[in-house]
Amino acid sequence: MKKKYVIAASLLAVMGMSTVACSSKSTTPKSTVKSPKVVQKKKVAKKIPKPDYATAEDAEAALNAGTVLEGKTVRFRVDDFRPKSAFGYNLETGEHLNFVSPHNPKVKVGDIVIVKVKEVTSTLGSFVIKYSNLHKVPLKSLSKAEKEKLTGTTNSDNNEQKSEKTSSKQQSNQQVSAQSQSSNSTQNNNATAQQSKPKSQGEINKELGHDPKGAPLLPGQDHAAGADVNGNADPWVQGQIDWAIREGYMNPDGTDTEKGKRLNQGIQDDDTDSNNTDTNDDSDNSY
Repeated sequence: MKKKYVIAASLLAVMGMSTVACSSKSTTPKSTVKSPKVVQKKKVAKKIPKPDYATAEDAEAALNAGTVLEGKTVRFRVDDFRPKSAFGYNLETGEHLNFVSPHNPKVKVGDIVIVKVKEVTSTLGSFVIKYSNLHKVPLKSLSKAEKEKLTGTTNSDNNEQKSEKTSSKQQSNQQVSAQSQSSNSTQNNNATAQQSKPKSQGEINKELGHDPKGAPLLPGQDHAAGADVNGNADPWVQGQIDWAIREGYMNPDGTDTEKGKRLNQGIQDDDTDSNNTDTNDDSDNSY
């Protein structure tokens, strides 16, 4: 009997433990949050177009031959970058090529780029080219032959060429600066000479409101009475002067002779009196 009770108690104890275990499992909430999946977007490589003209020299030769480049692609090396040119942002390359845009292309000297030509104009012996669709060309995408063709030298000569170009540009800038200084010096010397040169009497007369000969100007006119703007006698007055000189009333320098002075004073010459007397006598004899 005791064994039966013990076995029964043991069974009840086991059943109670299993019930507790079941209830604990049923009350534990299951996690419904899923771990987020990491999504990585693959960068799409920008496709670089194939150039119609592989170098600036090829494009310039085509332009010199009269070929139309609008709509074509050109690959070239940026030899110089001038962001403040008269045409906007200017990428200089080749001998006379200027690829221009109003927008900053964000490139530097030495970059290899490909552009699509929009418009070409010829100005002062150079080609001004408007472009679009600029692509930078990675150097690793170019073969050794292409690199040498774009730069015009082998890798060992690059540094020497850059040094020569820099020296040439410095000399050109120095020449321009020297010419500018020389021109400014000449202008300053001319201005100094003009300031130090004494004024003529004619210039002084004009500043005083007279004609160059010193005669007062007519009201509202630019000349004096009986004269032109230069102070010379007009044709009628000159005719009177010539007559007075010819008849002995005036000296060539414009002063009155003795005869002229007597005429101005109302004194007649003897010749004039005799002529008048003869005329009167003749008239008397006629009666």
